[in-house]
Amino acid sequence: MNPNFKLRFDQMKESSPADTASEKEMGVASNEYTLARPLNLCLVWPDGKRFFLNYSYLIAGEFNPEGETNRIQLYFTTYQVSLKGYGLEALFMALLEQLPHQLIAIEPRYVVSEEAPDGTVIEITVEKTGE
Repeated sequence: MNPNFKLRFDQMKESSPADTASEKEMGVASNEYTLARPLNLCLVWPDGKRFFLNYSYLIAGEFNPEGETNRIQLYFTTYQVSLKGYGLEALFMALLEQLPHQLIAIEPRYVVSEEAPDGTVIEITVEKTGE
């Protein structure tokens, strides 16, 4: 018998499968669900329309400070998403980390540009790219 197998078998025999303390020490979550990050990005328009895309298909992103408003371009494998709004640089960095799970566009007429909080999206455009 392989000596490494014997050592590993002895280690497995010593630990009790019902012992949750040893699982926590090893870094294994017991019966709790832990989410590392959202897998999808849901886009929400002011009229209630929703559309989601999976982060795994996000190829590239581009931030463009156009003056008073900013623009973020997100390039997915089959879709191109354009976000326009105020103070979007922080949102761009969050998208880089795949943190946001929902982006909600606000009706532009309700936003005063001088008082708009950072990350205010006023326009979302989704276009399907070539097949």
